[in-house]
Amino acid sequence: MFKTSRLRRLLEGTTLLSACALSVLVARPAEACAPPEPGLESSVPADGAIYPGNAALLFEGFSISLDGVTVTVDGEPATLVPAPFDDLVSGHAVVVEPTPMAGQTVVVSGPFCDACEPETITYTAGPADVEAPQPIVESSFFAVYDHADFLSSGGDCMSDSDLTLYVHLSQMSPPPGEPTLVTIAWDPDGEGDAGFRRNVRVPTGAQVIPLSLVTEQFGGKDPLTEVCLEVTAFDAAGNAAEPFELCPACFARTDAIEHGVDTPAEPEWSEVDGVPGSPCAGEEPQTTGEETDTGASSSDTAPTTGGGSDTSGDPTGDSSSDTDSGGATGGEDGDKGCACSSNGGDPGDAGRFLLFVLGLGLALVKRRS
Repeated sequence: MFKTSRLRRLLEGTTLLSACALSVLVARPAEACAPPEPGLESSVPADGAIYPGNAALLFEGFSISLDGVTVTVDGEPATLVPAPFDDLVSGHAVVVEPTPMAGQTVVVSGPFCDACEPETITYTAGPADVEAPQPIVESSFFAVYDHADFLSSGGDCMSDSDLTLYVHLSQMSPPPGEPTLVTIAWDPDGEGDAGFRRNVRVPTGAQVIPLSLVTEQFGGKDPLTEVCLEVTAFDAAGNAAEPFELCPACFARTDAIEHGVDTPAEPEWSEVDGVPGSPCAGEEPQTTGEETDTGASSSDTAPTTGGGSDTSGDPTGDSSSDTDSGGATGGEDGDKGCACSSNGGDPGDAGRFLLFVLGLGLALVKRRS
């Protein structure tokens, strides 16, 4: 009876230990992503700013609406009207009508969702913005990072991603507080069956736009040598620069780094990463991670790198916001840190460990008997 009780206790203990080991080693599915609370997250202009009277107001947030929001100009009622590019950006882009004159005070007030507390944003209208952004084409480029493929579980607030393009856009600095908006597009067949189009609001000071894409969006073309990105920069007043093309890719690298909650950080490119035939081939090593002065002009043929990558991206700590009219994305605005996943070991490893623990338990029983 004593040996039987001891045997039972040993087997129960061994089973418990094995179960604990299996719970650690076996992969767990990604947890569903809870939606963020409705509400306004940011606005352009910010409260207290001086902002061009003819520029659109940009509101970002989750499940926000302008139905309960009013606007006055020097105390007189005015109207918020969708900007011509409202459907090109996430959130809301609206203009004030009648257009405020320089020096007038504009007050936007009200709740931005049904359950939200009222908010008030007051700014002073500045001179009208009539100048388009000034991209420095010769200093702009894009790089290709072929990381491990990421497949969304469907409940992790992420989208599939096979590789990431890091688009470096050098430009003369816009006036303080004025955002730059950029359309980046590529259509391999001219029919819209493949390719992608992203409309991105670039945070102040940022120069790098990460685009996470899936292989199918390239339509069988080599992203290193056969893809030309068409880039158009415009501002909140609707002034657009001349479109220009970026091709071929300047840098490229392939490795097995995992795409997690955030878009993978942009590598520190080196001479060996230069794509043959591009301006980056054979140039001095280029690095990323530190913001550079976006107001500096460059006449060098070798591109220079700027601000950090998007880490939901962040890829920037201050994520660029975008809309996508052509294909899946990953690690951008839609995946701002809300995925909850845990990767475990291979189930085969767990089985072998379980057999080892069970064998150890039986050996101890045999030895004590």
